Amino acid sequence: MPNSPIVMPKMSMTMTEGELISYTVSIGQEVKAGDVVAHVATDKIDMEVESEMSGKVIELCAQPNQMINVGDPIIVLETEGEDLLAGLFTSAAPSEPREIEQTKAEEPAAEVAELTPSNSVLAMPGARVKARAQGIDLTTIKPKSPSGVIQVTDLVTRIDPIRRAKARAQIAKVTMASAQIPQFTVVREVPLENRFGKTATKRCATLLRAWQRTLSLMPHLHVTWQNDAAQELTEVKVAVAMEAPYGFVTPVISVPSYALENWELEVFQVIENAAIGKISLDNLSGATTSLTDLGDYDVLQANVMLIPPQATALSVGKIRKIKGNLKMNVGLTMDHRVGDPGDAAKALVQFEHALAEVI
Repeated sequence: MPNSPIVMPKMSMTMTEGELISYTVSIGQEVKAGDVVAHVATDKIDMEVESEMSGKVIELCAQPNQMINVGDPIIVLETEGEDLLAGLFTSAAPSEPREIEQTKAEEPAAEVAELTPSNSVLAMPGARVKARAQGIDLTTIKPKSPSGVIQVTDLVTRIDPIRRAKARAQIAKVTMASAQIPQFTVVREVPLENRFGKTATKRCATLLRAWQRTLSLMPHLHVTWQNDAAQELTEVKVAVAMEAPYGFVTPVISVPSYALENWELEVFQVIENAAIGKISLDNLSGATTSLTDLGDYDVLQANVMLIPPQATALSVGKIRKIKGNLKMNVGLTMDHRVGDPGDAAKALVQFEHALAEVI
């Protein structure tokens, strides 16, 4: 029988190593695909590691509190099939398109508040999830909304300064690579016929669809620069930059070119979970472009950085009303080896048309 490792997952674009917190299995134990086998942590997020295969535990490769490089084994299983993770973290190139599984996601409960029977506290589901994850007693929170419903924004995250400093140091290592890319940013004021989504979480799926349509019509821009040449990409997988307790994280969301049932609901759930530091393995790698929405911060424009191997990065600011008309600034940062400012300007015009179609 082959031996198949379960490796330290890459939980963010800036992660190079993680800390093993604890094992939930022991040597000789039989596990099934989907079973939680360990808890790991980075400077940004904590995560349960699930087995991608079934088999018997034959080796525990580390000790609690030990730092492990991304891609190194933390557990070895004796399995009957092939190693399903072989090579998953060894290639920097984006993954080829594959059939996207349709899974039933829960209805986004952003419009309905939950009533806790025990203490009769009204809170949005996202706020309740964040409170549980951080050990916050909702009875101590005073909602800002006149409705009396506790929102995620009402919760103050308790930040460990040492952990935050480590997170910033890790981000610095990755962003230094961005300095090697000749990049520029162009900005366009995009008119909106209708307001869409009052928060970045609710706007995300709409922005992703519009950006996917844009790149599909301009495939010469949806590339990665490798070996002194542009290599065209076939699947749009967007790293969505968003704030989590210890800095911005970037869950990767695959955007299908066709209508997929429940896709918007799944996007909503991925974003909600990432906001409290929980990102699944399926949403950790293979980004071909990125999206940064800073509208919730009352920011009109952001010039974001390219993180290799991505050649494009989209950013949006706050939706505002000017003389009765809705406007939103959209920025596009591009690798100058891939295109020039004229290409970026045309892409923003195309994005404006695509956004009008999907809103």
